[in-house]
Amino acid sequence: MNVYVFMGTHLPEMQTCVASLAAFVPEETPSIIYYPKGLKWTETSGSQTIREVYDPESNQWIFDPDSKANAFIVLDPAQPIIPQLEKLADDLRKCLIEPVKVVTCVDCQRAESSPQLRAWLDAGIYYSDVVLLGNRAKASKSFIRNFRKGYEKQFYPCLFLFLKGPGKPDQPLEILTPDARRLSQLFDLPEEEKAVSGLVIESSFDLDMEEPEIDPFRMPDTESGQGAANIPDVSEWIVRERE
Repeated sequence: MNVYVFMGTHLPEMQTCVASLAAFVPEETPSIIYYPKGLKWTETSGSQTIREVYDPESNQWIFDPDSKANAFIVLDPAQPIIPQLEKLADDLRKCLIEPVKVVTCVDCQRAESSPQLRAWLDAGIYYSDVVLLGNRAKASKSFIRNFRKGYEKQFYPCLFLFLKGPGKPDQPLEILTPDARRLSQLFDLPEEEKAVSGLVIESSFDLDMEEPEIDPFRMPDTESGQGAANIPDVSEWIVRERE
């Protein structure tokens, strides 16, 4: 099962984006778009696309890892984002699935005027492989440039792309192709230790050991004694109808 996760507050753009991606995949590959209860979904997709409503508070994600289908999951911006990500990651781990891509869609117009929305986007981008810059018509070019450069200066590995017109991604293959670029390790599957009978491997002090992640949005900073970064409620910044 190919799983794609989407976060954002401009729902009409996200609907166009996800529907475009679902229609872009080969017709013989079925796609399912999962969107949260209470979100009106108006975009149409290909004949092979199924739409499913889920309850963010009670849903359990169960997928067949051997399935060739695509699952496009839209998270609910009206609910706290970190618990949704943690629940999804835990369920996918039980299915032995890592998301192909985690995507944050940015409403550039509102992000320019709202520090609260930018703080929410900070969290989403930390967990994302791709950042889609949308609703740019009324946003200043300097804001869009500086917004992107701010993450590049922090060496974020995620890929910044654009949404065109009503919300169509300019490079759909970059989103659909497997290539994990997220900073977070939340969705990583644990590596299986393979025991080889009769083989002894001597340890070396110069092994490149991966340091444990200090997630700024989920784990407290034990050195400073501070808790995880606060993520504001962005309900007032959600766009539900096409402008």
